[in-house]
Parts: sequence; C-alpha cells; structure tokens
Amino acid sequence: MTPGRRLGIVTGLPAEARAARGGKNKDIRIVCCRASTARAAALARTLVDQGAAGLLSFGTAGALQPGLSPGTVVIASEIVGTAGETFEVDGDWTARLDSELRPALDTVSAPIAGTEGPVGDVEAKRALGKSSGAAAVDMESPAVARIGAAAGLPVAAVRAIVDPAERPLPSALLSALSSDGGPRAGRILMESLGRPSDLPALVRLSWDYRRALRSLRRVAARSGFRFGFFA
Repeated sequence: MTPGRRLGIVTGLPAEARAARGGKNKDIRIVCCRASTARAAALARTLVDQGAAGLLSFGTAGALQPGLSPGTVVIASEIVGTAGETFEVDGDWTARLDSELRPALDTVSAPIAGTEGPVGDVEAKRALGKSSGAAAVDMESPAVARIGAAAGLPVAAVRAIVDPAERPLPSALLSALSSDGGPRAGRILMESLGRPSDLPALVRLSWDYRRALRSLRRVAARSGFRFGFFA
C-alpha cells in the first residue's frame, strides 16, 4: 500500500456499496449516490475535497453490446459522457486491476457510457451502443470521471453487467423507480400485479442482479480490497 494515498469509491446503490466493503483499509472511503448523477458528482467532489488521490466508479451496469452476460465485469477503457464527450481512465491502474482479476473472473476491457436514467428498451440500448461505442451503461461513471478530470486525479470504473443488451428491462420495474432512481419494492409489487406478464422477467432480473453483486464482491476480494489502486 502506498502511504498517504486515499481512494474514493462512488456507487449507485447501497448493495453495491456493501459489495465494495470488507477490508479494513482506512485509506478507502465508499459513498453511495442512490442512482443520481447529480449526487454522484457532488459526492465525488466531496471525496476530492477530503483528500482522495483517485476516484473509482463501482457498481452494476446494463450491457449495450451482445455477448455480455449477467455477472460479466467491464473495466472501463474510457468513459463516454451523456453529450458524447470522452474521459480517459488511468491506464496503469486499470491494467493492474485487470491482471488481478483474471482469470478468476470474466472480465472485459471496453468503454462505458453514461445516461441520466435507466436504458430499458432493446432498441435504445442498441442505439446508444452504436453512437457511443460503449459496451455498458450506468448513471454514475461520467459524473465521477468529470470531477476526477477537473481535479487532475486518476479515474477508473468497474461495472458488473445485470441486463444483457438483447433483453429489455421489465416495464413494471421502470414504472416503479423512485425519484432517486432506485427501485421501490412495494411499488414493483403493485405494478407487477397489474402486469403479470412481467413477473418472469422480474424474477430473472432479480437473479441476474444477484449474479452481478456476486461479481462485484469477488472483484473486491480478488483485489484484496485495494481495487488495483494500491500497490
């Protein structure tokens, strides 16, 4: 471990933050923005103000390209913003992390794009994948990358796939998202009762989300809870 270096990790949902925890490294601080791009930026800025020497976007994502199954870990080769702007990731950091994870995990090095909200439609996924060249999409990575770039800090992003590119998100889920982007369990139940055809897709999505979280926990454990940032 390199003395005096602190890593700030931004996650979208509480379960993703829990997946990153486990070690007792006092030089890592983990924050959860609850699926809000504005909060992701604000929290990343706070981490910088508190002395972070690097920023990591860590959590789940949707696939934009075929062939990425639930649980596949995407290590960003670059990050594409909502306006098409690109942000560099730290090459040494991501290469070190990739070497720590292979061959124990199914990992892919590819661009990650960002959006302001979930991309649930197959055609929308295909269009975003084509326009951005990205393999996966999440809501936090560009916000984190933008703050890191402004502060001159190294940035990385690690995301585990939940929904494949060829599979739409259930409409019951999209209708039940709260104002902060997170799912409301009670609302999902009510929506699914009115749309029983969504039930199989919701069950499958729940299992796929668990697979993604298992991959994230393995990323944390496999890297010794250093996430490739500390030597």
